[in-house]
Parts: sequence; C-alpha cells; structure tokens
Amino acid sequence: MLRTTTLRKVLLIGLLTLLIASQAGTVSAGTNIWTSNGPEGGIIRALAIDPTTPSTLYAGTDGGGVFKSTNGGAAWSAVNSGLTNTPVYALAIDPTTPSTLYAGTIYGGVFKSTNGGGVWSAVNFGLTSTNVDALAIDPATPSTLYAGTVLGGVFKSTDSGGVWSAVNNGLTSNNVNALAIDPQNPSTLYAGGVNVGVFKSTNGGSTWSAVNSGLTDTQVFALAIDPQNPSTLYAGTFGGSVFKSTNGGDTWSAVSTGLSFISLSIDDSTTPSTLYTGTNGGGVFKSMNGGGNWSALNTGLTNTSVPALAIAPTTPSTLYAGTLGGGVFAIQQIPALAINYSSGAPGSYFTITGINFPPDDTASIAINGNILGPVPTDSSGGLIFSLKTSPTAGEGLYRVTASVPPRAMTQFTLDAEDDVHPQVGSETVFDVPDGIAYHVVYLPLIVK
Repeated sequence: MLRTTTLRKVLLIGLLTLLIASQAGTVSAGTNIWTSNGPEGGIIRALAIDPTTPSTLYAGTDGGGVFKSTNGGAAWSAVNSGLTNTPVYALAIDPTTPSTLYAGTIYGGVFKSTNGGGVWSAVNFGLTSTNVDALAIDPATPSTLYAGTVLGGVFKSTDSGGVWSAVNNGLTSNNVNALAIDPQNPSTLYAGGVNVGVFKSTNGGSTWSAVNSGLTDTQVFALAIDPQNPSTLYAGTFGGSVFKSTNGGDTWSAVSTGLSFISLSIDDSTTPSTLYTGTNGGGVFKSMNGGGNWSALNTGLTNTSVPALAIAPTTPSTLYAGTLGGGVFAIQQIPALAINYSSGAPGSYFTITGINFPPDDTASIAINGNILGPVPTDSSGGLIFSLKTSPTAGEGLYRVTASVPPRAMTQFTLDAEDDVHPQVGSETVFDVPDGIAYHVVYLPLIVK
C-alpha cells in the first residue's frame, strides 16, 4: 500500500506540473508568482508593450537608456544607438505602426525611433523644456502626441514630433507628471501634476481647466481612463491614494488610502474594472471592482518599489512591473485551486481555495465529472469550499474542478493508510459521492 500511495503522489505532482505548463503560455511570466529576468539591476521608470506583438516590450531606465525584450521579458538588450540622454522616464508606442516609438528623457527631451529602438534621434524642435515625465499619443491620429514636462507644462506635436508647441492656456502649473487621452474622443485629455491636481482639456490642449472637486490630495503622478466608459477615470497620488471620477473629472472620491502610490494601470480589454497600483515599498495592489477593494499581489516580488506597470494587451492576465533596482518582473494570473491535503483516508474533509476567478460570480464545482453545486466568488475573485468524503468512499484519485468559466483543477487521493483529516472551517461543504474514484493502473515496463 505504501508503494501505491507513493506512486499516486508522484502521479499527482506530474499532473499538476502538466496543468501549469499547459496554461503558462509563451511569455516569460510566472504562473501566479512574480518572476524577473532583468535587466539586471535596472531602475525602471517606464514600460511599453507592442500592441500587435505583445512579446515585444520596452523598459525605460534611470541612466541605462532603453532596453528591449522580444520574448516576453525572458531576455533583454540595450537599444540606445543615438539616444544621448539615458534617463528615460516615459515611453509611448505608435498604435498603428508599433515600430515607431518615443522616449521622454530627463534633460534630453524626446527621442524617436522608427525601427523598434534600433536607432534613435532627438525630436525637440520647439520643445523649450527637455525634462519629459509623460508622453501620450492620440489613438485616432498617432501623428499627434503630447509631452508632459517639468518646468514647461504640456507640449503638443501634430507631425510625429517634428515640431512642438506649448499648450498651457489655463494650466496653473508648469510641472506635468501624467497625461491621459480619452480613447473615444481624443480631443479630451487630462494632465496631472504636483500640488495642482488634475486639469482637463476638451479641445486638444488649446485650453485647460482644473477638475479637482473632491480631490483631497493634489500630488497627481498617474492617470488612467476606462476605455469602455471614458467618463470614468482614476488618479493616483504620491500621498498614497487612488481617486475615482465617474463624470469626466467633475467630482472625485477616494477609493483607496495608505498605498504610498506611484503608478497605475487599468485592464483595457473586456474588464476595465480591474486595475493595479504600484507602490513605494508596498509592492503591487489589485482591484477587480473599480477600486472598491484592493488586495496585495506580491508573491515572488522581491523588489517592492514599483514606479511602472504594464498589462499585456492581448493577454490581460499577464502583468509587468518595473521596479527601482530589481528590473522588470512579470506575472501571469490564471484561475488556480489549492487544497490543504493531497491525500487522506476515507472519511476525510478537504478544504479548497481558489484565486483569480471573475469576481462576484458563481463557480460550478465538480468532482470526477459529477456536479456538486455552486460556490460564490468574492470581490477579489477568490472562493473557498470543503469536500466531505464518507468512510465508505473508494480509494483512488479524485479530480476537482471549479468553473465560472474559466476553469481550474486540483486533486487528491484517498488511501486507507493515510490519516483522517477533520473539518477545519465553516465554509460550504459538499458530500463526495461514493463509487466515483479514479483508479490508477500501473502497467509493467517491458524493454526489448
């Protein structure tokens, strides 16, 4: 019996490994755990992902210029030919021609590459302030772009960076650290800065007006717009809060406190209620309900100062985090189940928890193909339930699935020589039917 139990446990490990490998995809991201492959020692200030080839991404660093990866962050190389100023604090990619990208530098202005970072050239004519903290491209007319600068306010170019002009009428500060463009009406844009809060323009930057009602912290370092409902936007402040507006900035309300906030990213696919914050020393936090609730997302994140975040456009479960000194980390978030015991004697209870399911939904629980019933998911996409096996349950393998969809799986074995595990919680308990065990058949190995 001992040998059978051991073999079953080996089989269990093998099946779980296969499951993880089949779901991990091709990006260099850990499955529900952060991993990093460089740039080694990189102080990352900006991240950008190719919208048509998401395995290609760029990192702007504080002194090392721009690094590029073509395999989802598994390997990086510097792409700095012609980039004479290497503190890069902003990156922007042309959405229609992704080989064209722009880098905002400290005291070097804006640089442009038309070959995926192979060669850069300065495009600063008319840019009287060369300390560039933010870049934004008009998604409908990519030849129009904006630069947020320190000491110069906002600059605009309508010819892909050929000529810039200041567009500061109405701005009360010339320090602009964040920019965001309404994706459905690109003539509407927002600017955030230190001690000035948020300003809004509805005419492509020609005039600005303050939109700060309810914004109790005016040190705005990040902005994000809901792509499906652009009247909903978020502002991240250095003082440690995320604020939300549902009326185009007319009024704001705090949706988080105490996050020591630096960066903000919003899922721009089908679930814009999912957003992330990068913090100064607290790692990454995630909300799946538009800021209503936040939970830490830090497993494996060994550097917890995160000034840059980016979501893979075609696989929004993949998130990249740029850190201060630890390079770029990546994580692939997929639904997963964890079980408290991998084996037990008949009559045991097994507690199963789940993560990364759609929030505030219902999962269908099944075991070896038999539907047991529903379990609700919470506002963070988590779930919990227990399974009760009878003393007469058959020995063998039990495969458990939770499906919303998507679906996740875990499993356990029943073996009469194992311990009986008692009930430990008060969560929903399902009775496991007798007579449904999968039996493992071991065939002899014949070598000719």
